[in-house]
Amino acid sequence: MRHKINRLVFLVVSVMLVGMLFSPGFSAVKFGVKGGLALANWSTSEPLFGDYPLKNKAGFVFGAFTNIGLARNFSFQPEILYVQKGPKVSVAEGEVTGTVKFNTDYLEIPLLLMYSFQKEGSTLIPSIFAGPFVGLNLSAKEKIKIPGEEYTYDFKDEIKNVEYGVTFGLGLAKKMSKMTLHSDIRYDLGLSNLAEDAEGGFSIKTRTWLFMVGISF
Repeated sequence: MRHKINRLVFLVVSVMLVGMLFSPGFSAVKFGVKGGLALANWSTSEPLFGDYPLKNKAGFVFGAFTNIGLARNFSFQPEILYVQKGPKVSVAEGEVTGTVKFNTDYLEIPLLLMYSFQKEGSTLIPSIFAGPFVGLNLSAKEKIKIPGEEYTYDFKDEIKNVEYGVTFGLGLAKKMSKMTLHSDIRYDLGLSNLAEDAEGGFSIKTRTWLFMVGISF
Protein backbone atom coordinates (compact mmCIF):
# COMPACT_ATOMS: atom_id res chain seq x y z
CA MET A 1 0.00 0.00 0.00
CA ARG A 2 2.83 2.40 0.84
CA HIS A 3 4.33 1.83 -2.63
CA LYS A 4 0.95 2.69 -4.19
CA ILE A 5 0.79 5.90 -2.16
CA ASN A 6 4.34 6.82 -3.21
CA ARG A 7 3.37 6.35 -6.85
CA LEU A 8 0.25 8.48 -6.33
CA VAL A 9 2.34 11.24 -4.71
CA PHE A 10 4.76 11.10 -7.65
CA LEU A 11 1.88 11.34 -10.13
CA VAL A 12 0.27 14.33 -8.39
CA VAL A 13 3.62 16.13 -8.05
CA SER A 14 4.27 15.53 -11.76
CA VAL A 15 0.89 17.04 -12.68
CA MET A 16 1.61 20.06 -10.48
CA LEU A 17 5.04 20.58 -12.03
CA VAL A 18 3.55 20.46 -15.50
CA GLY A 19 0.99 23.02 -14.38
CA MET A 20 3.71 25.25 -12.98
CA LEU A 21 5.70 25.07 -16.21
CA PHE A 22 2.74 25.89 -18.45
CA SER A 23 0.84 28.36 -16.29
CA PRO A 24 2.63 31.51 -17.57
CA GLY A 25 1.45 30.91 -21.11
CA PHE A 26 -1.58 28.67 -20.77
CA SER A 27 -4.45 30.27 -18.85
CA ALA A 28 -6.32 26.96 -18.38
CA VAL A 29 -3.61 25.66 -16.01
CA LYS A 30 -2.82 27.37 -12.71
CA PHE A 31 -0.36 26.54 -9.97
CA GLY A 32 -0.81 27.77 -6.40
CA VAL A 33 -0.15 27.43 -2.69
CA LYS A 34 -2.55 27.60 0.25
CA GLY A 35 -2.74 27.24 4.00
CA GLY A 36 -4.95 27.78 7.00
CA LEU A 37 -6.77 26.21 9.93
CA ALA A 38 -7.84 22.62 10.52
CA LEU A 39 -10.52 21.73 13.10
CA ALA A 40 -10.21 18.00 13.55
CA ASN A 41 -12.11 15.30 15.39
CA TRP A 42 -12.77 11.54 15.34
CA SER A 43 -15.96 9.59 14.97
CA THR A 44 -15.67 6.39 17.04
CA SER A 45 -17.98 3.39 17.25
CA GLU A 46 -17.88 3.59 21.05
CA PRO A 47 -16.73 6.23 23.58
CA LEU A 48 -13.00 6.38 24.24
CA PHE A 49 -13.28 8.22 27.56
CA GLY A 50 -16.67 7.27 28.94
CA ASP A 51 -18.76 10.38 29.60
CA TYR A 52 -16.03 12.73 28.34
CA PRO A 53 -16.71 13.57 24.67
CA LEU A 54 -14.10 14.06 22.00
CA LYS A 55 -13.80 17.72 20.95
CA ASN A 56 -12.46 19.52 17.89
CA LYS A 57 -8.74 20.25 18.05
CA ALA A 58 -7.23 23.17 16.12
CA GLY A 59 -4.23 22.54 13.88
CA PHE A 60 -2.57 23.73 10.68
CA VAL A 61 -3.00 22.81 7.04
CA PHE A 62 -0.81 23.95 4.13
CA GLY A 63 0.21 22.74 0.72
CA ALA A 64 0.13 23.23 -3.04
CA PHE A 65 -2.36 22.69 -5.84
CA THR A 66 -2.77 22.75 -9.61
CA ASN A 67 -6.03 23.76 -11.26
CA ILE A 68 -6.51 22.35 -14.76
CA GLY A 69 -9.35 23.68 -16.92
CA LEU A 70 -11.65 21.08 -18.47
CA ALA A 71 -15.02 21.80 -20.10
CA ARG A 72 -16.70 25.15 -19.59
CA ASN A 73 -16.68 26.14 -15.90
CA PHE A 74 -15.33 22.72 -14.87
CA SER A 75 -11.77 22.07 -13.71
CA PHE A 76 -9.70 19.32 -12.11
CA GLN A 77 -7.68 20.26 -9.03
CA PRO A 78 -5.15 17.82 -7.51
CA GLU A 79 -3.58 18.96 -4.24
CA ILE A 80 -0.88 17.90 -1.77
CA LEU A 81 -1.60 19.03 1.79
CA TYR A 82 0.01 18.63 5.18
CA VAL A 83 -2.87 18.33 7.65
CA GLN A 84 -2.80 18.15 11.44
CA LYS A 85 -5.68 15.93 12.53
CA GLY A 86 -6.90 14.21 15.69
CA PRO A 87 -9.24 15.29 18.53
CA LYS A 88 -8.80 16.39 22.11
CA VAL A 89 -10.67 15.56 25.31
CA SER A 90 -10.87 17.32 28.66
CA VAL A 91 -11.14 15.04 31.70
CA ALA A 92 -11.70 15.63 35.40
CA GLU A 93 -11.29 13.12 38.23
CA GLY A 94 -11.96 14.65 41.60
CA GLU A 95 -9.83 17.78 41.89
CA VAL A 96 -7.51 16.71 39.06
CA THR A 97 -8.25 18.05 35.58
CA GLY A 98 -6.35 17.40 32.40
CA THR A 99 -6.33 17.45 28.62
CA VAL A 100 -5.54 14.64 26.21
CA LYS A 101 -4.66 15.53 22.61
CA PHE A 102 -4.32 13.00 19.79
CA ASN A 103 -1.94 14.61 17.30
CA THR A 104 -2.06 12.73 14.00
CA ASP A 105 -0.32 14.37 11.05
CA TYR A 106 -1.10 13.41 7.46
CA LEU A 107 0.19 13.98 3.95
CA GLU A 108 -3.16 14.24 2.19
CA ILE A 109 -3.86 14.07 -1.53
CA PRO A 110 -7.32 15.34 -2.59
CA LEU A 111 -8.38 14.93 -6.24
CA LEU A 112 -11.13 17.49 -6.75
CA LEU A 113 -13.64 18.19 -9.49
CA MET A 114 -14.56 21.88 -9.35
CA TYR A 115 -17.42 23.86 -10.87
CA SER A 116 -17.00 27.65 -11.02
CA PHE A 117 -19.92 30.07 -11.25
CA GLN A 118 -18.01 32.45 -13.49
CA LYS A 119 -19.80 35.36 -15.15
CA GLU A 120 -18.33 37.24 -18.06
CA GLY A 121 -16.47 40.33 -16.89
CA SER A 122 -16.63 39.40 -13.19
CA THR A 123 -13.42 39.12 -11.17
CA LEU A 124 -15.14 37.44 -8.21
CA ILE A 125 -15.73 33.72 -8.84
CA PRO A 126 -17.57 31.40 -6.40
CA SER A 127 -17.22 27.63 -6.83
CA ILE A 128 -18.20 24.25 -5.44
CA PHE A 129 -16.00 21.15 -5.42
CA ALA A 130 -15.87 17.53 -4.30
CA GLY A 131 -13.66 14.50 -4.68
CA PRO A 132 -11.82 11.65 -2.98
CA PHE A 133 -8.71 11.98 -0.83
CA VAL A 134 -6.00 9.63 0.35
CA GLY A 135 -3.95 10.37 3.46
CA LEU A 136 -0.58 8.93 4.52
CA ASN A 137 0.00 9.05 8.26
CA LEU A 138 3.29 10.78 9.14
CA SER A 139 3.08 10.68 12.94
CA ALA A 140 0.66 9.88 15.77
CA LYS A 141 1.30 11.06 19.32
CA GLU A 142 -0.91 11.22 22.37
CA LYS A 143 -0.15 14.22 24.57
CA ILE A 144 -1.45 14.16 28.16
CA LYS A 145 -1.30 17.35 30.18
CA ILE A 146 -2.24 17.73 33.84
CA PRO A 147 -1.27 20.53 36.22
CA GLY A 148 2.50 20.43 36.62
CA GLU A 149 3.03 17.36 34.40
CA GLU A 150 3.05 16.46 30.75
CA TYR A 151 3.45 13.11 28.98
CA THR A 152 3.74 12.13 25.33
CA TYR A 153 3.16 8.64 23.90
CA ASP A 154 3.69 7.44 20.35
CA PHE A 155 0.73 5.39 19.09
CA LYS A 156 1.58 5.24 15.37
CA ASP A 157 1.63 1.43 15.53
CA GLU A 158 -1.98 1.45 16.74
CA ILE A 159 -3.46 3.17 13.68
CA LYS A 160 -3.26 2.38 9.99
CA ASN A 161 -0.71 4.09 7.79
CA VAL A 162 -3.25 5.05 5.12
CA GLU A 163 -6.74 6.53 5.24
CA TYR A 164 -9.17 7.50 2.52
CA GLY A 165 -12.36 9.51 2.32
CA VAL A 166 -14.18 12.26 0.45
CA THR A 167 -13.93 16.01 0.71
CA PHE A 168 -16.40 18.67 -0.44
CA GLY A 169 -16.74 22.39 0.01
CA LEU A 170 -17.14 25.92 -1.28
CA GLY A 171 -14.56 28.28 -2.76
CA LEU A 172 -14.23 31.92 -3.69
CA ALA A 173 -11.61 33.36 -6.05
CA LYS A 174 -10.66 36.96 -6.75
CA LYS A 175 -8.90 37.60 -10.05
CA MET A 176 -6.19 40.24 -10.01
CA SER A 177 -3.78 41.46 -12.68
CA LYS A 178 -1.05 38.82 -12.28
CA MET A 179 -2.47 36.38 -9.77
CA THR A 180 -5.67 35.04 -8.25
CA LEU A 181 -6.55 35.06 -4.56
CA HIS A 182 -8.38 32.00 -3.22
CA SER A 183 -10.33 31.04 -0.12
CA ASP A 184 -12.24 27.87 0.61
CA ILE A 185 -14.03 25.99 3.35
CA ARG A 186 -14.27 22.22 3.12
CA TYR A 187 -15.17 19.12 5.09
CA ASP A 188 -13.05 15.97 5.06
CA LEU A 189 -15.21 12.88 5.70
CA GLY A 190 -12.97 9.94 6.53
CA LEU A 191 -14.41 6.64 5.32
CA SER A 192 -11.72 4.16 6.36
CA ASN A 193 -11.26 2.70 9.83
CA LEU A 194 -8.00 3.95 11.36
CA ALA A 195 -7.92 1.37 14.16
CA GLU A 196 -5.18 -1.18 13.51
CA ASP A 197 -6.85 -3.64 15.87
CA ALA A 198 -10.51 -3.51 14.86
CA GLU A 199 -11.70 -6.59 16.73
CA GLY A 200 -15.28 -6.37 17.95
CA GLY A 201 -16.18 -3.84 15.28
CA PHE A 202 -14.37 -0.92 16.92
CA SER A 203 -13.72 1.92 14.48
CA ILE A 204 -12.10 5.35 14.34
CA LYS A 205 -12.77 7.70 11.42
CA THR A 206 -11.53 11.24 10.86
CA ARG A 207 -13.81 14.27 10.68
CA THR A 208 -12.06 17.52 9.72
CA TRP A 209 -13.08 21.06 8.82
CA LEU A 210 -10.50 22.96 6.76
CA PHE A 211 -10.40 26.73 6.23
CA MET A 212 -7.78 27.89 3.74
CA VAL A 213 -6.58 30.92 1.80
CA GLY A 214 -4.03 30.96 -1.02
CA ILE A 215 -2.78 32.37 -4.29
CA SER A 216 -2.34 30.99 -7.80
CA PHE A 217 -0.50 32.15 -10.91
